[in-house]
Amino acid sequence: MARRSPFRFTLPLLALAGMVFAAWSIASQPGTPPRAEPPSAPPRNPFPTAVAGLGEVEPVSETIAIGTDLAGLIAAVHVRPGERVAAGAPLLSLDDRRLRAVVAEAEAALIAARASRDEAEASLVSAEAERRRARLDAERYRTLSRGEVAASRQRVESADADARKAEATVALARARIAAAEAAAQQADAALTRARVDLDKTVLRAPIAGTVLRLNARPGEYAQPGAAESLIVFGDVSVLHVRVQVDETDAPRLRASGSAVAFLRGDGTQSAELAFVRIEPLARPKRFLSNAPGERVDTRVVEAIYRLVPDALPVQVGQMLDVFVEAAPRAAAVAAR
Repeated sequence: MARRSPFRFTLPLLALAGMVFAAWSIASQPGTPPRAEPPSAPPRNPFPTAVAGLGEVEPVSETIAIGTDLAGLIAAVHVRPGERVAAGAPLLSLDDRRLRAVVAEAEAALIAARASRDEAEASLVSAEAERRRARLDAERYRTLSRGEVAASRQRVESADADARKAEATVALARARIAAAEAAAQQADAALTRARVDLDKTVLRAPIAGTVLRLNARPGEYAQPGAAESLIVFGDVSVLHVRVQVDETDAPRLRASGSAVAFLRGDGTQSAELAFVRIEPLARPKRFLSNAPGERVDTRVVEAIYRLVPDALPVQVGQMLDVFVEAAPRAAAVAAR
């Protein structure tokens, strides 16, 4: 009879021990971790059917980017960010020394041109007087020659020559006056242009509003067409919210639909919006919410809403989550 090995139960026992250890390890693991609450309450759609969009807070005047069409050093800045100014108030000044010299030169040129015109007019008066005298002499000599000897004809011919010469002098004087008048008008136009350029060295507020951003400091060089405007300006007495709605949802928008804006990062603070208008031009999407599945290769329709003053603690340029009451998708499709 064959002898049995004492180790024939080793492998089954090891397998059983491994299974027991695995069961114990799984059983000793902690349960499902508690669900973590978000750091802030997310916004919740308050309407049965709505379209959502991102809204940007802007002034009622929209933001005005103030620049210059003159190049030069900034001599002085007269305002501070957040300061409210009246229409026409100076915002900043450019170095105007060169343009003041141009104005002085243009004024001197205008004075010289007017003096030349006055001189030409005086010479015209003298030439016309000489012409009248020559004509009178010619008529007098011609009358006397009828009763005198033929020698008086020389006087008539001489007087006629003097009259023709006086006529030429008058014509020349009138031409000088015309040239002097043209030069005076040109000098006056140059002076007006120089004064306009001098006035443009002071950038003024186009409307009553608030300085939203200041990108200019004394000593810096300002140039036309800069990528960044010198001053961002706007009327913030009333705030608007520019809401971008995807073109696929735009047909569902209704002017009579209510709208609610939520602070980004704090869904507990919200405010109702009043409809103002829908922009007639669709634009490429500029605002991104970074939501999963968000389309970026689409165009958007912009709807403008008015924000009740002090309803939310917001600044111009801040983004809001906006829900706009809209028609159901099926109804919108049927309406189309």
